Amino acid sequence: MARSSPLGWIVTYVSLIPVVGETVMRLRNFLIIRTVLRGGVADPSSIPPALMKEMYLAGNRPGHYRAFLSLLRNAKSWERATQDYGQIGIPVLLVWGDRDWARPPEREHDRTLVPNVEMTMVEGGGHFLPLDRPRALTELILRFAAPGRVAAINRRR
Repeated sequence: MARSSPLGWIVTYVSLIPVVGETVMRLRNFLIIRTVLRGGVADPSSIPPALMKEMYLAGNRPGHYRAFLSLLRNAKSWERATQDYGQIGIPVLLVWGDRDWARPPEREHDRTLVPNVEMTMVEGGGHFLPLDRPRALTELILRFAAPGRVAAINRRR
């Protein structure tokens, strides 16, 4: 989220400060949330106004800010979790938007850790790829999970 926009960076890092983070998250503002979420798509019109409003309202539910703070404050554990990627025993498809928050070296790093992995990039997609390019993503998933293809992959293992 810190990479979404300058405002996203500020919100992310201020949220990590005890007490201050709780206060900032409770004082949510629609314009701030909209700016941060739009930073996750390649095309801001990919988030329809009704969905933007729903995401804002969902974030205002009781306890949501605590859960979100926990997510941000435990980001280091996500890196530790990559140590287990090598134990994945099923075929994996990594799909990135060409304008995703994850940088190309980070994407490549994840690819090298996962056995039986295929990686692809979708042009015109951001971090919220299902919003930017839903058809392209659906086609990739269906092609990857096609019954005959999955059976062939399993025979090779």
